[in-house]
Amino acid sequence: MGYARQSGPLMVDGGVLGGVQAPGGLSFFVNTNTASAARNTDRTWFFPDGRRVFTTLQAAIDACVSSRGDRIYIARGTETVTETVAFNKTGITVMVQDFGGHRKAMGEFTALLADTTFTDGPVATFTAPCTVIGLGFVGRDTGATFFSGASALIGGLATASPYGVHLYQCRFPKWGLNARFGLAIEGSSDCLIEDCTFEGVGSDLEAGIYLQGATANLEVKDNRFTDCDYAMEFGAITGGGPGPDLDFHGNRIVGANSKGIDTNGQTGNGLIWNNFFNTVVGTTNTFDAAVSTLETNGFMCVGNNYKGETFGPT
Repeated sequence: MGYARQSGPLMVDGGVLGGVQAPGGLSFFVNTNTASAARNTDRTWFFPDGRRVFTTLQAAIDACVSSRGDRIYIARGTETVTETVAFNKTGITVMVQDFGGHRKAMGEFTALLADTTFTDGPVATFTAPCTVIGLGFVGRDTGATFFSGASALIGGLATASPYGVHLYQCRFPKWGLNARFGLAIEGSSDCLIEDCTFEGVGSDLEAGIYLQGATANLEVKDNRFTDCDYAMEFGAITGGGPGPDLDFHGNRIVGANSKGIDTNGQTGNGLIWNNFFNTVVGTTNTFDAAVSTLETNGFMCVGNNYKGETFGPT
């Protein structure tokens, strides 16, 4: 991954790109701790223009302009939300403060967490192409049908389907709450889910990722799925052509009860390759069907590794 991790905004000629127009857009800052005086109140964070420091992520997103290349930097600290945060500005990049430690652990300390009363929706929806780096998503949605029950949702909700959403080193922990899925994707194309962590802390997630609708060109790579009944689960795959054009590779599925992909018998087009499964290959062990059946339905399995095998044959 080629991102240069930063603990703050870009510096140009000794100045901070924040309160002024910057090449590629403006920089905005979020510090959810300032209102509660819990953290970071004894110093000015990055010394930006105070008018551009927001106490909620939604306020910062609302201040962005689509297609300008704006960036949002979030100070360490979880934001408890009572309604869904809408990532609806094209081309923005959201990054959490890098304070050292394992980069994929950032989402444990900087996350969107559903309030105890917020049980009827995801903590975040994505309806425009954007990039999010290092943020956690923790939902309480008690929904039991369609894609409800997810901590975050790309597409769906009868909105225009976004394309080009990139989630990198984000975290989707269950934390013993009600969310059934970490991430749901419905009718969205050209999305990349990379180096993220999906974990059923306290109890298993039904699936780390739920996929449904007219989805195409979806790449899921180098993620870690822990204590998920399945890493991915399919709903109805629709739309023109043999979607979802799934490229599922380099993922690690760990935990005694964690399986690979539940296609629910759907046909499509995809490649499942170079993954590491903690289960033996075969029907009901790693997938919902035999590998031969998956391949008949359009999902080719190549070079995967299974429990008890040094190099898996399929």
